[in-house]
Amino acid sequence: MRTVDLRGKRSPYPIIQIAKTVKKAPAGETINFLVNDKDSIDEIYEWIKRTGHVLKAVVKRGDHWVVQIAKRE
Repeated sequence: MRTVDLRGKRSPYPIIQIAKTVKKAPAGETINFLVNDKDSIDEIYEWIKRTGHVLKAVVKRGDHWVVQIAKRE
């Protein structure tokens, strides 16, 4: 499983990078994103609703979140 480290990046950069990465991924692939910007976490929930991709997990790990997204089939 691929991991993209977006820690240290502030909104809107993480959601832009997530969108680009998921767009290039094959259908069904799950990608882990490491994010430590709370505003970006809120934006991810909205983006998931708009795009139909699958948010598999959002897990707080110390100073950041691990966000697991699967590209829709």
